[in-house]
Amino acid sequence: MQKTVRMCRCQGLQAKFCRDCAMPTANPGFSLTAVRPDLKLSGLLTRLPSHIFFRKPSPMAVSHQNFAWLFVLRLVVCGVCSLSLGALAGAQDPVIDRLDGSGLHPGQKAEVVVSGKQLQGTMALWTPVGTLRLKPGADVSKDQPVALEGDISADAIPGIYPVRLVTDHGCSEASWVVVDDLPTVSVTAEADNRSSGQAVSVPCSIAGQLNAVAPRFFRFTLTEGQQITAEVFARRLSSELDPVLRLLGPDGRELVYSDDVPGTEGDALLQWQAKVAGEYRLELRDVRYTGGARHFFHLRLGRIPAAVTALPRLVTAGAAVSLLDAQGAVLSQATAGESAAGAGALVPVRSRGAEAEASSIVSAVVVSGVISSEAEPNDQREQSTAVAAEAVGIAGSFQQPGDSDWYRISAAAAGNLTALARTRDAASPADLQLELYNAEGGRLAESDDAGPKDAEISFQLPAAGDYFLKVTELAGRGGPVWSYAVQLHLGKPSVLVTLPADRLSVPRGGSASLVLGLRRLQYDGALKVEAVGLPAALQMEPIVAGGRQSAVPLVLTATDPAATAGDADWGPLSVRVSALDGSVPATVVQLVPPPPRKADADLFRSMRARADLFVAVRPAGEFSLKAEPSAVTVEQGATATVTVKAVRGKDWTVPIEIALATPADQLSPGLAVAGGNMTADELAITITAAADAAAGPCTVFLQGKSKKDNNERIFPLPPVRVEVTAKAK
Repeated sequence: MQKTVRMCRCQGLQAKFCRDCAMPTANPGFSLTAVRPDLKLSGLLTRLPSHIFFRKPSPMAVSHQNFAWLFVLRLVVCGVCSLSLGALAGAQDPVIDRLDGSGLHPGQKAEVVVSGKQLQGTMALWTPVGTLRLKPGADVSKDQPVALEGDISADAIPGIYPVRLVTDHGCSEASWVVVDDLPTVSVTAEADNRSSGQAVSVPCSIAGQLNAVAPRFFRFTLTEGQQITAEVFARRLSSELDPVLRLLGPDGRELVYSDDVPGTEGDALLQWQAKVAGEYRLELRDVRYTGGARHFFHLRLGRIPAAVTALPRLVTAGAAVSLLDAQGAVLSQATAGESAAGAGALVPVRSRGAEAEASSIVSAVVVSGVISSEAEPNDQREQSTAVAAEAVGIAGSFQQPGDSDWYRISAAAAGNLTALARTRDAASPADLQLELYNAEGGRLAESDDAGPKDAEISFQLPAAGDYFLKVTELAGRGGPVWSYAVQLHLGKPSVLVTLPADRLSVPRGGSASLVLGLRRLQYDGALKVEAVGLPAALQMEPIVAGGRQSAVPLVLTATDPAATAGDADWGPLSVRVSALDGSVPATVVQLVPPPPRKADADLFRSMRARADLFVAVRPAGEFSLKAEPSAVTVEQGATATVTVKAVRGKDWTVPIEIALATPADQLSPGLAVAGGNMTADELAITITAAADAAAGPCTVFLQGKSKKDNNERIFPLPPVRVEVTAKAK
């Protein structure tokens, strides 16, 4: 019987899953009995579409920690649905489809036109390197494209940055733009002319979008021996465009072709040295010949180092990194900077060679702590690279196909070891398989994929001693670009915090929430959760999460119902988690959104590592709730009462059901809360502590749910702080 394999478009490998050329399931791949990466069809070089195929994880990869983490994810997803349903149903958050403009360069004034939906009431376009304001005369009374302008910081490192559109009714999710040190050229109608194309002068950058079955053509003159690099950013910006580049010589013949360069999430990059002087044409198209408003791109042309990756991919701020091209040649050295979005985010690396006409645009994941780097040879267990005791991660690469890397991890005592692969969110094409062995060579655990996430091992080490982690590429692929990182947690308390969304719009005079997932590693004590950098119009009291809480609503309140919209309403936010005694367990905050809605399932989104959260105030909801008092003390065996008060919109007179916003098993042990149905504007709620209730501080999360006709609204209350005291003797 002939074996059927899956086609990998980027290299035609017999792999069960290719990270680099992953595409939506609406575009399935072909089942083949022979592997051919390219097919000649009518003179056009065409690549086959790809298909995602997940192998079922081995039972050894699933431990009780994995089951616990799946439970956390369930709580988070369910919490988002319940706590945010009301906010989402009534909100009209802006949606960015595309940004067109110029001046997105360090130290220059940028002018941008934003196209999308729900754009009326626009106030600003925020980026980490500068905020753009409405251009004079801009009409924001209608839902139509809006023009903004503002200065980009002179210290901005050329790279990929998030942008947020802020309106008087909320904020958008992050879109992505390239801040470039190349001059920008706008696309003209000539770019649609196959025979001529749009004339441009190199070096330059070109920002635009593609229409269906309509490639763009750009022409430029090269002298004999002149070198040109063409690099397109599309998939890395979460564009629907799956780009292909073709360079045509003065005689019209194809010289070089590029599609799906490993390490670029499916983008294209090519280099060419002109053998003869003359006019050259560059074709940019979608691999499927599709197009539309979300098929946008940023194209760079010039004498630019063709860097596709930074090595290592996981670094600490101030560490040196090497920039590699697609063949693994070291082009230059650079230094990783601080991450404004917090540890664990993918951030630009500053690099510009002396002979280059522009910077290389490459990113690395910046973390806090020590990184242990691979030392070859380590292909066998006996040659294992020793991992530093204080290391928070390891970084390496597969030097050639079939390479195996071994690491020796020395545990000072029995305890949990968690190893998390970081490839997909670090823009690596590698798909890792992790295996854990004891000193005798017995395999303890293995993992190649944890559902939609990268490989993960969480294992309870039985005793102190040496353990060995084997890292391989699932499909046996290799080469210097096939680098990877593995995040480690061993021997010290850690908390992994996940955010289910990258933004939160809070109703004026009311509250809104996101449910944080808390994964505890060797720490079961109470935690304090704080919001850092809140805009002036928003507030949140520190939250105490009990020792068994794995999901905590982050509840923000816009206290002034009469305030007018302004800059105090919005801004970036970070989350800080610490122990109650002030010590801070090693904490990693990461954005892990739930699966997309059915309507958005086919939209492509970059998997880049993120830890950013943005908040804004929107108009008041149908009702708002608060508890008085907001803090109570209850003795073991006793009951305390709080009064829930409602402020209703003039047409919202239906009852409001007051209940816990989290499952009852997330309450502090021995605590019980009785809700009720609010038919008027006040309702008494009782909080009871059993005789054996755990003494100490905790937080109770309540919400109100109400339905009028077919409209259901759910809004949270600001948390109620509870102090359980021991019964007096």
